[in-house]
Amino acid sequence: MRLLTFARFIRMITKKGPADIDKIQNMGLLAVKLTQIFALRPDLLSEEKCHQLQSLYQRANSIPKEDSMKLIHDRAPSGFLDAFESFEEEPFAAASIGQVHRGTLKDGSEVVVKIIKADFEKSFRKDVARMRRWLRIGLFLNPRLRKVGNPVGLLQHVEDYTLRELDLRNEIQGAELLRTKAKEVENQFPMPLLKFPKVWPELSNRHILVMEHIKAPTLESRLSDKDLSWEDLLQLFRIHGAYMFGIGTFHG
Repeated sequence: MRLLTFARFIRMITKKGPADIDKIQNMGLLAVKLTQIFALRPDLLSEEKCHQLQSLYQRANSIPKEDSMKLIHDRAPSGFLDAFESFEEEPFAAASIGQVHRGTLKDGSEVVVKIIKADFEKSFRKDVARMRRWLRIGLFLNPRLRKVGNPVGLLQHVEDYTLRELDLRNEIQGAELLRTKAKEVENQFPMPLLKFPKVWPELSNRHILVMEHIKAPTLESRLSDKDLSWEDLLQLFRIHGAYMFGIGTFHG
């Protein structure tokens, strides 16, 4: 991210009133990821601003269907579309990195197909390298900033988890790790409501992920609709507590 772009980004995030989400997305993946961090900081921004920025978690721009089909033809495993009885070219959900399509396999299985929307890695690494240089220069010129926080360390964290997200094989491995851990402690921490969707690894790779379509309201929608019972919330906290404090694994 160039210095002038970063200055415009910070001004857009911190100014009063809503931010231009489309402009932020056009600034690149690093800008989107930094915005997602700001969205969780009501100590820095107003509550209304945080709520608006949180839209970038699940409601990002999708790409035209002709581009998504080209990505499938270019990056999917050989014979990918031959395994499908039907495939919806229009995505039904999109986030900062990927978008999701519905489909039905020839064996009748209803699936969702997650596609990495573009080759983000090269431009993302370049933006991170530029920002790291500017941060180091800023810390050199004003060493007192080191007492406030560790912006270089935060940037490194953003880089690490974003690069992991860009390889969907990590999502498969992470789910398998969580499933294995749950099995290991099922006697001490029973989690009967925890389910993992089936994955088709033979149809998946670093750019594309095919998994079972679970038809149920999302947690976000149930929270918005105030549709979660007290027992549901307790079960949710038990599952998170078992992983975080019992198993010591928060995310695969």
